[in-house]
Amino acid sequence: MARTTKTAGAEASLWKIWEGTLHRIGDKVLVVEAGEGRAWTAAELQAAALARLAQLADCRRGERIAFRLPNGADWFALFLAIQAAGLAAMPLDAGLPNEACLETARRLGASALFLDGAWHHFNKRGSLRFRPGICCVKLTSGSTGLPKIIECRPGHLLADGANIIGTMGLRAVDRNLAAVPLGHSYGLGNVVLPLLLRGIPAVCAANYVPRQLVEWIGLHGITVLPAVPALFRVLAALPSGTSLAPLRLAISAGAPLAPEVARAFRERFGLPIHNFYGSSETGGICYDRTGSASLDGRSVGKPLRGVTVTLSARGRIEVSGLAVAVPRGRHRLPDQGEWNGRKELILLGRTGGGANIGGKKVHPSEIERLLRSLPAVSDAVVWTAHVGGRDLLAAAVETSLERSELERSLAAQLPAWKLPKRYFLARELPRTARGKLDLPALRRQL
Repeated sequence: MARTTKTAGAEASLWKIWEGTLHRIGDKVLVVEAGEGRAWTAAELQAAALARLAQLADCRRGERIAFRLPNGADWFALFLAIQAAGLAAMPLDAGLPNEACLETARRLGASALFLDGAWHHFNKRGSLRFRPGICCVKLTSGSTGLPKIIECRPGHLLADGANIIGTMGLRAVDRNLAAVPLGHSYGLGNVVLPLLLRGIPAVCAANYVPRQLVEWIGLHGITVLPAVPALFRVLAALPSGTSLAPLRLAISAGAPLAPEVARAFRERFGLPIHNFYGSSETGGICYDRTGSASLDGRSVGKPLRGVTVTLSARGRIEVSGLAVAVPRGRHRLPDQGEWNGRKELILLGRTGGGANIGGKKVHPSEIERLLRSLPAVSDAVVWTAHVGGRDLLAAAVETSLERSELERSLAAQLPAWKLPKRYFLARELPRTARGKLDLPALRRQL
């Protein structure tokens, strides 16, 4: 037990923050595993964390500990144990295959990996040198090769959690539905940190169908739903008369939210969807406080409390603040944007990626934005494909429309040389665990 009281350095640790919350909230239910109907009190979560802590006795402070666990009490217990031991948590995607988990953990310098209930330990000789004080290693999606790592100190995560709680008005009486992966930046900021900082319970959904979420929202008194646009699209299509009470706050991030989906959701349930924009390096950046911006797709809202957003002369988005987990607390994103008259941020696409079509320059993001604005289109991605020795534009569109209808709508607004020549249309496009379109899978369709 003495181990748990000697883990804090000069900077407040997540474990110390958790101990303060635990003392304050007593025996409150903090984690509910919706699929099994199992509820864990704060005291039970603490006991599970201490049991896991004993398994980390041979690890040296600062080492990276990778793990693959679904959303649930075990995830929280191991994450807390890693914090208590002064180690760095490296959560892996719950859907990552075993061999990929082993390879990722080994190559990214993890000392150990918890996988399918067993520990795998790696040779520490010649291991990577780590920066001191790192408590969590975020992994980007990494569509090719190894994912990029973002090393976070406790202060980065705590600042992000405080920014989100304060801006979104989260309260101790709320209940979060943890449908997004807890180890992603979105899940850490919107579910994990509110639980650690304010004792806001998490109702965990590891495997589910949308209809189950509706049942769980009523059964478990869920008031806050952080999710991705694809889930909101399915919910908006549920039969009339479906209720999401007592839900009060719907938050969408991870991918662009189509205005059509936002409008359908509000019409069906009487609730707006609040756009939320962030990145792994910065945590939360902007938030649509009223939910009105999502209805016409005009913006991703205004900067969160504690976050400063500036634009370069070429429109590159730069974020600074205590939550930014890069040197000097300032990060320039690959995204471009502009401010509208309401001082809200409009995303214009990513820098670079321009295509040369017939000797003329075109930016795929321009066509993407136009496609997403069309009725019956919930998402789209456009890229340059090399076919038969020449470059052409290819598009994957999530829609119920026929190709001829799409082409007719685009042709009314774009010159012929900007029109995609290859299409893949589907009512549901393949997505990653983070809710983003799976571009490698889509490229294989064309």
